[in-house]
Amino acid sequence: MTVTRRIFVSGAMAAPFLAQLGGAAPASAASALDTTFSLLDGSCEMRLTELARTRLASEEIELQAVAPATAVLGADGTTVEGVSMPPEYATGTISPLGRPGAGSGRMLGGVVLRNSKARLEIAGIRGSVPDGRIFAFLKVDDEWLGEQPLYASDPSAMRLSVEPGAPGKPTALKGSGIPLTPTQEGVDVFTEAFGVALFTVADRVFTASGTGRAWPVPTLPV
Repeated sequence: MTVTRRIFVSGAMAAPFLAQLGGAAPASAASALDTTFSLLDGSCEMRLTELARTRLASEEIELQAVAPATAVLGADGTTVEGVSMPPEYATGTISPLGRPGAGSGRMLGGVVLRNSKARLEIAGIRGSVPDGRIFAFLKVDDEWLGEQPLYASDPSAMRLSVEPGAPGKPTALKGSGIPLTPTQEGVDVFTEAFGVALFTVADRVFTASGTGRAWPVPTLPV
């Protein structure tokens, strides 16, 4: 028989799904009862909200996936409304109550926003707590701008499902309904690149979800 625990995660988060597994937390929050997990495989989906799709369409800005990420299509089967990204790594602790502890995570691939005026590439997305910000490397047209904090997540809206595997099998993890809003840095970069201010820090622009398999990491006795 398998047991599924519904976990409501508190504390700030980033890098949508991976940060739920591997967010950084203050050392004082760690517990001897926490379980450390290392992600084996999985995927994280970032899908544009209706508000974001409408505002981007007003400027003819399209969304594209950066390999190895793949495009998530809308109901019409042709419009790209999001991307699905595999993890590069994610390792972190989860308490018996489902609260994340110390760790980190990063995705492979990324997202491109483009129209006839500009091309904005967002790649190498990573996240951690407790600040709740999501970092990524930015490229505007042909110029790399380095890594910047682009998005923020809402810890109160996150949910993580942990399903222990059979003996010798990995644990299944699932997160959904994670809202992402732009940081002021993200708003400024977008506005400068496209010459128009479409979003504010209060706008929900992406909803993230993810699934994965992870191994509990053995803890050596002290």
